[in-house]
This record gives sequence, structure tokens and C-alpha cells, in this order.
Amino acid sequence: MNNYQTIDVSYIRPSRTIETVLVKNITKERVLYVYNFEGWHFRVFNNIIDIINFFDNKFEPKISFEGDNELDNYLENLNLDSTIFN
Repeated sequence: MNNYQTIDVSYIRPSRTIETVLVKNITKERVLYVYNFEGWHFRVFNNIIDIINFFDNKFEPKISFEGDNELDNYLENLNLDSTIFN
């Protein structure tokens, strides 16, 4: 099981943020970015370029959730040994 913590929060608007999250286990760690839309819709990105493309082109990321419990479960169980995060 992974541990995770928010290491930075950037406010786009009061109810929209981009959180920088450090996910780690005993041997690995990974930084992910979570776009939080009004506390109900969460989209997970692997890098800043994907976030920029999301806002410019309005593509939908492969990883998204309709609640923080689903997001928490994803982060806790994410396979950090894999190079593909989806």
C-alpha cells in the first residue's frame, strides 16, 4: 500500500485547484498532479504538459474520478513499479 501527501496546491479559482501529490511506498515514489473541480470531480495527470494540454485542447485524461474516496483508493493502490500509470 502506498502513502501519499499533497505537497503543493495551486488555486485556479476558489473551487478549482491543481494539487501536486507525492505517492510513495518503501522503494519507489512518484509525483502526480490532481485537478480538483469543485471537490467532486478529480482528474489525475502524470506531468504538467498533460495539464496544459487538457486546458488548451480539452482532452479528457484516462484517469478521472467522481469522488475523493475513489481517488484515495487509486493513490493507495497505484503500482509504482509500472512505468505506465493508468
